[in-house]
Amino acid sequence: MFQRILVPLDGSDGAERAIPVAARIARASGGSIVFIRVVPPPAEVGTFGTGLHGTIAMKPEVEASEKEFADATNYLVTVITTYVDELAGIATETDVASGAASSTIFSTAGYEHVDLIVMCSHGETGLKRWVLGSVAQQAVRHSPVPVLVLNEHGVVPPVPDAARPLRVLVPLDGSELAESALEPAAQLIAALTAPAQGELHLLRVVDLPSAYGKMKSQAYISDGVQEEARKEAEAYVKAVADRMRETTFATGKLNVISSAAVSTDVAGTIIKLAEQTEGDESSSCDLIAIATHGRGGLRRMVMGSVTEHLLGSTRLPLLIVRPHEAETKGEEPGETTAVEVTEVETQTWSGLL
Repeated sequence: MFQRILVPLDGSDGAERAIPVAARIARASGGSIVFIRVVPPPAEVGTFGTGLHGTIAMKPEVEASEKEFADATNYLVTVITTYVDELAGIATETDVASGAASSTIFSTAGYEHVDLIVMCSHGETGLKRWVLGSVAQQAVRHSPVPVLVLNEHGVVPPVPDAARPLRVLVPLDGSELAESALEPAAQLIAALTAPAQGELHLLRVVDLPSAYGKMKSQAYISDGVQEEARKEAEAYVKAVADRMRETTFATGKLNVISSAAVSTDVAGTIIKLAEQTEGDESSSCDLIAIATHGRGGLRRMVMGSVTEHLLGSTRLPLLIVRPHEAETKGEEPGETTAVEVTEVETQTWSGLL
């Protein structure tokens, strides 16, 4: 379970949307929350020419930074007071740091031994909005722990309802790295639904060229081949679902279902099925959980681009999990790793090239 949660804040109401969600997770897991606000680093102190009177020393940046630290500290204290009801019974800490937002947040997650980051993708308007959006995008490649990203104008996970379980959609591409999102997703849905039942929906989108199109190197894929690929994908996600039902983290309080689809638009299909923009909205999901390979080159383009597309398009909360196995092995040009061989053999979303 998530025992230690980091919540980055920038002083905006939008960023604070993450607080009640983080509190629900922490309360269910008996965990604690660390609130962090990152302030810009002070500019270098130096001498500047005046043109008439030689040079003068300038030091307003340091003084402004000291004031920003004080303001940031007071803000975090105010936040804890403002959200006292949501945070009741939860251990909280505050941290003010200076540096680039993304790297500072992720390094703090490391030395604070954080299990999960909960944040809103956008906060203040203008530059601050761009910075927080950049932090969410950088999480695809660099976060050492899972990141739950809430859309500023999207939905938050609802309070459990006995009439409808809380659902999380987990897209898989047939690789073990993609499956690394399963356990964090199961833990998250269990925390958000406690003590009610949650539901995990495993989805495999098979990226095959259109039977009648001219994309994918002019390949022609018949309807029969597409149907065979869909059945193989259904068998795969069903086998994963069966395996999950036998594990310790998929208890009777977590229902696991599976499905497959064939589409060249992987991200669009994931969003359509999760949000149920067409058809029966009663079967829509409440959040999406996905693993990004976090590699350079083609592997990052395949999984990373899908995740980045989801970040920019879905209104649902998105849990991003970056597998540690995908860090640095075999990054030299032309070098092939066991992981890469596995991905090719399982035919991930790179499709037929």
